[in-house]
Amino acid sequence: MSYSLIKTIFIVFLLSFHLTESRFFYPKFLVSILNSLPNNDIPLTVHCQSKDNNLGYHNITIGQRYSWKFHENLKWSTLFFCHFWWYPKQTSFDVFNNGYKCIKKGPVDTQDCYWEVKSDGFSLNGVKIHDW
Repeated sequence: MSYSLIKTIFIVFLLSFHLTESRFFYPKFLVSILNSLPNNDIPLTVHCQSKDNNLGYHNITIGQRYSWKFHENLKWSTLFFCHFWWYPKQTSFDVFNNGYKCIKKGPVDTQDCYWEVKSDGFSLNGVKIHDW
């Protein structure tokens, strides 16, 4: 086999990994938002997005969960933020910005980011992180 053929095969192999963002080498992450607000008729409205993905608006009723999975990008710089509305309260913040702890000041190393929304604020994997 000629050197140029080997080189071409190697380049095609590397490009194929680049085109798929090397998903084989990058873990899959989960972000999940649970509505644990007091029992009333006002649903939690959530709008989440990243630079590349607008996940749309979702009304989450009490006890329901909204979740999505994704792979980190090649630069390990994926960021998802959400805007939350629970009349009359509203806030927005990053729900994922770190491939080790979900968010930079996250409580534990994990690939599963379990957010819980309560009347006093937001918890990540059981630790309160953000107020309304």
